[in-house]
Amino acid sequence: MVEEPGVNEIDLLERLTAHKAEMATVHDIHFDVGVNFYPEASPLLQLPGKLELGWAFGGKDAERLREKADAFIAAARADGTLARLQDRYFGHIKRINSAGIARFIDDAKTRLPQWRRHFHAAQDLTGIDWRLIAALAYQESKWDPLATSYTNVRGMMMLTEDTADYLRVRNRLDAGESIRAGARYLAELVEQVPVTAGYPDRLWLALSAYNLGMGHFRGARAMAAKFKRDPDVWYEMKQVLPQLARPEVYARLKSGPARGGEAVIMVENIRSYYDVLCRFEAPHASAYPASIRPR
Repeated sequence: MVEEPGVNEIDLLERLTAHKAEMATVHDIHFDVGVNFYPEASPLLQLPGKLELGWAFGGKDAERLREKADAFIAAARADGTLARLQDRYFGHIKRINSAGIARFIDDAKTRLPQWRRHFHAAQDLTGIDWRLIAALAYQESKWDPLATSYTNVRGMMMLTEDTADYLRVRNRLDAGESIRAGARYLAELVEQVPVTAGYPDRLWLALSAYNLGMGHFRGARAMAAKFKRDPDVWYEMKQVLPQLARPEVYARLKSGPARGGEAVIMVENIRSYYDVLCRFEAPHASAYPASIRPR
């Protein structure tokens, strides 16, 4: 086994799938992340033992610093900070199986190029990273401009009739018009999420409202306090949104029942698709760089 200094484990997986290496040893969490970019990779052997990480403190204040570090970790675990950090970086990585990721990567190579200019134009219009808009469109329609649901939601961005009328869309089946309108709608939803929610949470919350509608989203925020959840944090709202399908919950809401669990799945899928596009697709260089994106 040869150590590769200066090469991260995701890049090792890239070398493996490009047949530039015969095998690679990576940490399981890095494999879980990397398989979303290289779904053909598969583990053959789990090595024995456990990798331990630790902090080292030196000098005359080492003991005091260690005590402060222990207290910080204990507080972060108790107040949910560690759980939120875990969810922010790893909470969505196992949502889509390897077959689904492989299909998405293939579609990004074969279907995305013909629509890329429309996504670029949507970024120019709204400031939303074009790759996020493309990820949303894939989740909604698999980049099919003629997509239609049984509820008559139609087009690349699957706009309802009411939303299309509000956005003054003349033809929901016109890919460019649908993409621009869907991006404008998402930008409006981001603005409607209270500024107390920071990024990336504000963006994930807006995407859930894209699915649910702002009425149901506001109802979920109102219910968050009853469940002792923070309505400004996506990790917290992931626990609240599925409750909108429970009669004892939606009976107390003006907006009525909603499939909040579907909204959670939608957002988590988009997060995965966006991660993939950020690895394989370049940012759009324009006079108006993306200002709305996870960060």
